[in-house]
Amino acid sequence: MMTERLFRSCFIFTMVGVATFLSVSGGAEVSRDVAEEQRIEIIVRDSQFLLSQPTPVRLHAPTVVIIRNQDIVRHGFTSPMLANMLVHAEGEGILSYGKGIEGFYVDPGKTLVLRFTTERTGNYSFRCDLHPQVKGELYLLEIPAA
Repeated sequence: MMTERLFRSCFIFTMVGVATFLSVSGGAEVSRDVAEEQRIEIIVRDSQFLLSQPTPVRLHAPTVVIIRNQDIVRHGFTSPMLANMLVHAEGEGILSYGKGIEGFYVDPGKTLVLRFTTERTGNYSFRCDLHPQVKGELYLLEIPAA
């Protein structure tokens, strides 16, 4: 498990629930019809949000966020970004709540899959409304290609 220890060392910032996603624009628009699906996996373990494999995220591309609850208790996943996006959610043991889509509850051992398209840059906070210490942020930055 040396690779896992090295991964944890290299991405220790994810241990506090903070992840950075970058969007690099090369001057050409990416067609929504041909854009490849991009995936972000968040593991909930020991009352922490952990980013599985950090990868850059492109604007205007279909995005899948997979939230795996590997903890022994139910966790919430809520974010202001969900209220402003068209989001498709699926998963076993998932309950949505609030007006529109404001968040979800993920039971122990269950997985939530969110599908949406990133439309704008910004700082997107998320949290567990059941456990206030479980929180994180996603940063979506657009960086012009050199």
